[in-house]
Amino acid sequence: MSPKPEHLLVDGYNLIKTSPFFRHYEAISLQRARQALVQALGSYARQRGARVTLFFDGNAEQGEQSPSGVVQVVFSQAPLKADDLIMEAVQERHGARDLRVISSDREIARFARRHRMRVTAAGIFEQELAQPPSRPQSAPPAEEREREAPLGEAEIAEWERIFQQEKCIFDDSEDRGKK
Repeated sequence: MSPKPEHLLVDGYNLIKTSPFFRHYEAISLQRARQALVQALGSYARQRGARVTLFFDGNAEQGEQSPSGVVQVVFSQAPLKADDLIMEAVQERHGARDLRVISSDREIARFARRHRMRVTAAGIFEQELAQPPSRPQSAPPAEEREREAPLGEAEIAEWERIFQQEKCIFDDSEDRGKK
């Protein structure tokens, strides 16, 4: 049985405020920073086969959802904050091995660790976002395995015949060029 795909619970504004990349977009508008984050997380999720739930304080604006549906965007409603929703999700999934919390908020990190969740600080995760996914060390695809198989005697003889024909053609063209 293969392991469940990783599920990230992301503290959205915490990641935006921690990251120079997303702060650049925030200087344009907070909505633009949220959209850039949704796009980056969507790409990350597709490349790694992960699921992402992204939490923000406040109300959703038009176009705030992930176009591919890979990232679930959740906005808190007063009096609740995004932090409250993250901690609620952590508590509901106590000890889940597939869950990872992305936040530099100390209260959220402590809470997640008490519930046996992995936590990655926003700045560290930003670096992870920027890196291409590593290739798993699994068995090579079938076509690579076939290339690695030794040639039989009949195959070797056929290749020698082809190379001899090519060599003759090549030698003939060199001789014509010298005349």
